[in-house]
Amino acid sequence: MKIKTNILLICFLLSSLSLNAKDKFTMDEIYNKMCIECHSSDGSGNTEKLTPSMIGQTEDEIRDTLIEIEKDQGHIIMEHNRGEILKKGMIYSADKMAKYMFNRFNEK
Repeated sequence: MKIKTNILLICFLLSSLSLNAKDKFTMDEIYNKMCIECHSSDGSGNTEKLTPSMIGQTEDEIRDTLIEIEKDQGHIIMEHNRGEILKKGMIYSADKMAKYMFNRFNEK
């Protein structure tokens, strides 16, 4: 019985660490450290870098694009950038980032 209890405790602790690692950075921190250079502080994008504007996009449109990037569907530069973001331990979900970006750029 004690072994089962110890195993359950270890599993719980490991899952807690995993959950905390996922929330190590806020969406704001990730955007400001990794995205702002190309997508700009106001979401207007950068025509020289062929970066699209986020202004006027719906939350669903932003999320769909982020999901395409996760699935390596033709966004070569962003797929590379996403890899760099993940290497730094900046884990995010398409849902959370889309909500953050939509709120930051479209609700003023």
